[in-house]
Amino acid sequence: MINISHIDLKLQKAPEELFPQVCEQMGYSSDSVSEEIRSKITDIIEKGLTAIQPDFIIRTTPITGWENERIDSEPVIIESKKWAKLLKKMESPEILCCFIVTLGKQIDIINEELSKKNLFDPFVLDAFGSVMVEKAADCLEAIIGMEFKKNRYECSRRFSPGYCDWELKSGQETLCRFLDPKKIGVQCMATGTMIPVKSVSAAMVVARHVPWKVPCRFCNEIKCPYRRENKE
Repeated sequence: MINISHIDLKLQKAPEELFPQVCEQMGYSSDSVSEEIRSKITDIIEKGLTAIQPDFIIRTTPITGWENERIDSEPVIIESKKWAKLLKKMESPEILCCFIVTLGKQIDIINEELSKKNLFDPFVLDAFGSVMVEKAADCLEAIIGMEFKKNRYECSRRFSPGYCDWELKSGQETLCRFLDPKKIGVQCMATGTMIPVKSVSAAMVVARHVPWKVPCRFCNEIKCPYRRENKE
C-alpha cells in the first residue's frame, strides 16, 4: 500500500538554517553565542551534513484488536493503554504502519573521533544528529500519511517505544523483530537502544477516520515534555 521506491527524505539543509535548531538542542540561544563559537558550531554542522546517510525500513500489518488495553496485530503487540484508548475513538482502525529510520553509522564514527580531542565538538555533533534524525522521522511520517491518504485513510501521529506508556525495551524488541532493521545497518540492543545511535523507531495507526492523532487529550500528564495535543 506504500510505495517506498520514490521516497526521498530531503534532509539536506544549509548550515545557517540548522544553526538555531542545533543551538536549541544544546540548550543555547542562537543569539547569545560568540562569533567564534558560531563558527565552530557551523563547521561541525557542515561536517555532520557530509556524514549522514539516511536509510529506513517500513512495514505494515493488519490490526486485529484493541480491547485489552493494548493494540494487537500479527506479529506486533503494543502494550499501551493510552494508545489503545485512542483507537476506540477512531473509525475502523485497520493497519499498523511501523518504521525505523537512521542517519547511518558514519556520524557515530566521527563523534567517537571527536570525543578524543575535546568535549564540545562531540556535544555539538550529537545535538546535530538529534535534530536531523527527528527531521528524518517527521519527514517519513508525513510521507506515510500522504501515501495512505491516496487510499482515503487517515493516520495517527507516530509514536515510539519509551513514549507515553509504551515501555522502551519491550517496544523496541517487538518492532525490531517485525522490521529486521539489520537490513539497513541498525542493531537493537538488549537495553532498548539502537546502534547507530541516531535512529528512531515508531508506529502509526491507520484508520478510515482519526479524529485525534495522539492520546494527549485523554492523558492527565499535563506537564509531560512530549505532550503533542492535537484536536484535528
